[in-house]
Amino acid sequence: MNTFAKRESLPAVTAAGIVAIIFSVFAAFGCLMGGLGILLMPQVQSAQGRSPMPPNARNVTEIFLLFFLALAVFGIFVGVGVLRRRNWARITVLVWGGFMAFFCLAIVAFSLLIFRTGVGLDLPNGSGTDVSQVMGFMRVFLVLFYGIPAGVGVWWLILFTRKRVAIAFTNPLPKVVVDASGFPQPAPSSAIPLRKGPTCPLPLAIVAGLLIFGAVFLVFFMFVPLPSDIPLFFFGHSFSGSTPRFVFVVFGLISGATGVGIFKLKPWALYTQIVFQFIGILNCLIAAFSPNYPQVMRAAIEKMYSRNPALAAGSPLMSDGYFRSMMILSTLMLVAVLTVLLWQRSRFLQQAAAAAADRI
Repeated sequence: MNTFAKRESLPAVTAAGIVAIIFSVFAAFGCLMGGLGILLMPQVQSAQGRSPMPPNARNVTEIFLLFFLALAVFGIFVGVGVLRRRNWARITVLVWGGFMAFFCLAIVAFSLLIFRTGVGLDLPNGSGTDVSQVMGFMRVFLVLFYGIPAGVGVWWLILFTRKRVAIAFTNPLPKVVVDASGFPQPAPSSAIPLRKGPTCPLPLAIVAGLLIFGAVFLVFFMFVPLPSDIPLFFFGHSFSGSTPRFVFVVFGLISGATGVGIFKLKPWALYTQIVFQFIGILNCLIAAFSPNYPQVMRAAIEKMYSRNPALAAGSPLMSDGYFRSMMILSTLMLVAVLTVLLWQRSRFLQQAAAAAADRI
């Protein structure tokens, strides 16, 4: 009598793992090409008689390319983990799928809104027809560029939350016994089924992943040599100098700590993030309707551009409507996160209480 393990065939899971690997390979290739372009840019600009990119701007670009390259390499390992049915890879894909779906759909909606007209776009020697054509191209390009990963993110969320798929990742391979006649029979199992321990609800796990991911970017502001200080607009008041960097780092550390706390089922982390979202929503609404906010941001961007001769022409998107649209988009994102936190609060507290009882 022979015993062997048989894995259930799940073509959709295999396809999802391959797609994750392909996306990661393309992202890694793009980062490498971007890094090569940064290395060759001084020679190209000198040959064309153009001013080189400032060293600070190059350093910022290189740091972010290196960070995204590390993420892309990690994504390849995640894709391989999905193909090998590793549960950590399934959880990672769910978090990343939620991230892609949420932000890419938000960017698509914002792009359709801001590029529906030529407001704020200044084309040298361009007519109204030229502006309209550019707007149409940008809408199509951005919908395709961000719509595809958004669709993939939604697909991953649906696929990897199905009970059959979750079981395939969490349960060991079923053993099959081949008797003397050659017919396979299920092997008798004497194993005692394990009780599933308390876990963070999936929507909150996705939010926690976003908090940790965002915390990394906020902490970067302390160490990255930006070409000019980014102003902090807080409840109608503008702060510049070293204050924004310090505040961004503090916010990043708190976001990262609460993200880890939510994963570990700590109630304090959930309530801290709820308070943070309320403060963020109120601050964004004040900025969106403040007459000073567009002026402050425009002055900061013009100052940054004046230090970079390659960008002397300025930004094509400098209108008040653009800046206010950014704040409205940020408000909608914060409202979405707050909705998830409040919606899953009771489930989270139940799991947290069960986890605390297990530790006693």
